[in-house]
Amino acid sequence: LDMEPFGVHGRDKRFYITRNDGTSLYATRDVAYHVWKGEQADMLINVLGEDHKLEAKFVEVALRLLHKRVPETIFYSFVSLPEGKMSTRKARVVYLDDLIHEARERALAEVLKRRERDDKIDHIAHHVAMGAIRYNIIKVRAEKPIVFKWEEALNFEGQSAPFIQYAHARCCSILRKAARTPSQVDPHAEYGHESERELVKTLARFPDVVGEGVRNRNPSAVAEYAHELASCFNAFYRDCKVLGSPDEEKRLVLVAATRQVLRNSLHILGIEALEEM
Repeated sequence: LDMEPFGVHGRDKRFYITRNDGTSLYATRDVAYHVWKGEQADMLINVLGEDHKLEAKFVEVALRLLHKRVPETIFYSFVSLPEGKMSTRKARVVYLDDLIHEARERALAEVLKRRERDDKIDHIAHHVAMGAIRYNIIKVRAEKPIVFKWEEALNFEGQSAPFIQYAHARCCSILRKAARTPSQVDPHAEYGHESERELVKTLARFPDVVGEGVRNRNPSAVAEYAHELASCFNAFYRDCKVLGSPDEEKRLVLVAATRQVLRNSLHILGIEALEEM
């Protein structure tokens, strides 16, 4: 298949369907797979590394010539280390299993700074670790390169999953101490403190943020919003007494709403919303 009319030039302008012995190539099987896949779903989205752009173009052209559905493709840039791009030749590479193992060890050390060892500690450390890895990648737009740094991924006070998980756990703790969850919002409630109003406005943006993320295929919008909401809640918690306050009931409404929206945001990102940390 001559790819030059479709904008592919140079030595890669020909797309070979089979090998010399008649057997299929990987890209050929990929075309067949996409023909089948197009019959199974209402929406087709491929998420690929940016080094797959040429093959994705081959598949797209073949599908168009066959008058079959063409998937939308999102290309992710590479993940690198602070010392540079990963390279097997230079022995500068991180395998996923090793990354997860080290993340768990580092997360456990961080969690132990904040609570005594108990039967929940391993569960908490596991989900802090997995959330840290996932969030550190998702928070960056697909087309931008990612530099993975442990001090950022596991920072309980920065733009990280542990920071957001901790805010969610704090909401849960407040509601446990209150021994109740407000069942409904009073539409006539007035919030006089600036931190209350900022939290209400941030909570109200959640549906629009999710809609934008879906339309633009940009989960980093939800990741950024979750961090902003956690920060707003922390400011509210710092400035406004909840338990034992004359405004306890309406402030518990804000705590419960924040817990729910943080939980929903983390769920969208595939991160566990921990109730204790």
